[in-house]
Amino acid sequence: MYSKVRIMRGRLMSMPRDNVLSTVLILLLFGLSVSSHASGSSGQNKEPEQIDASDPTRIYTFAGLGLKYTDYTNTESMAELRAVGNIGIGSNMILFEFGYGKHSGNRVSGSNNGLTNSRFRWFHLFDMNYDLEKGYRGWATQIDLQLAGNLKGADAQNLISLGVLPAFALTADWDIYLPVNVVGSWDKDFSSSRGAGFNISPLLAVKLDWWQGAFMQFWPGYTRFLSGDLTGKGSANLDLHIGGELTPTTIMLLSMQKNLDKNLKTLPRGAGTGLTNDWNVFLNVTTYF
Repeated sequence: MYSKVRIMRGRLMSMPRDNVLSTVLILLLFGLSVSSHASGSSGQNKEPEQIDASDPTRIYTFAGLGLKYTDYTNTESMAELRAVGNIGIGSNMILFEFGYGKHSGNRVSGSNNGLTNSRFRWFHLFDMNYDLEKGYRGWATQIDLQLAGNLKGADAQNLISLGVLPAFALTADWDIYLPVNVVGSWDKDFSSSRGAGFNISPLLAVKLDWWQGAFMQFWPGYTRFLSGDLTGKGSANLDLHIGGELTPTTIMLLSMQKNLDKNLKTLPRGAGTGLTNDWNVFLNVTTYF
């Protein structure tokens, strides 16, 4: 389950991540090795189950890499290399995500090269009826931590989201998920709270016959803060994801996002609007173990 909480506009202080990222990489590689060994020893003579990448509640172990382009409202931009890893353990998943980017433009001071925002998420799946073709299937929960980076334009506040995700089957090919999250925002090193609020991000997914494993996801999101310095502030986003198999264990995904203000209006553009994420596109390839 992915929390679609968008980091608020503005540039805040960043925090160093070198030690954290090193530890994460070690744990991720160890987890992928254990998971791959376990799956190979327990099912050597079995055909692999087809991956359903359209369903965010499926428990998988994977690693991926992709390129992301971000366009800011002041006409500056960022090119970014992002890596993602996910370890599936029983009914749980642990996700790690981080990036390194290069900023184009000098209207705003700050670092033009460096780490972008990173993410760490724990996800727990309760009973889920994947065979049901219509009706309520089950639910899941998550804790999602998003950390500001060092690169300007990616150095906004730190966010923690706690949420639930009920899942529903509409037909054999159409599913809808209704994640709701409580969101908290903090400054650098979590030294002070900036506010708390909520996020809702309904996800509509459809399996397609364009090619093997093809799917599309429509994923709007809305965040509003109700307390603290951010009281009354918010944001929205409209996301479209298109993906499918390159091989039985390799998935390609193209993600496109358009960001809006709290009133669901397009963001003002111009040289003086700062580094506000207007729209972005992300193409990545993921291998499942």
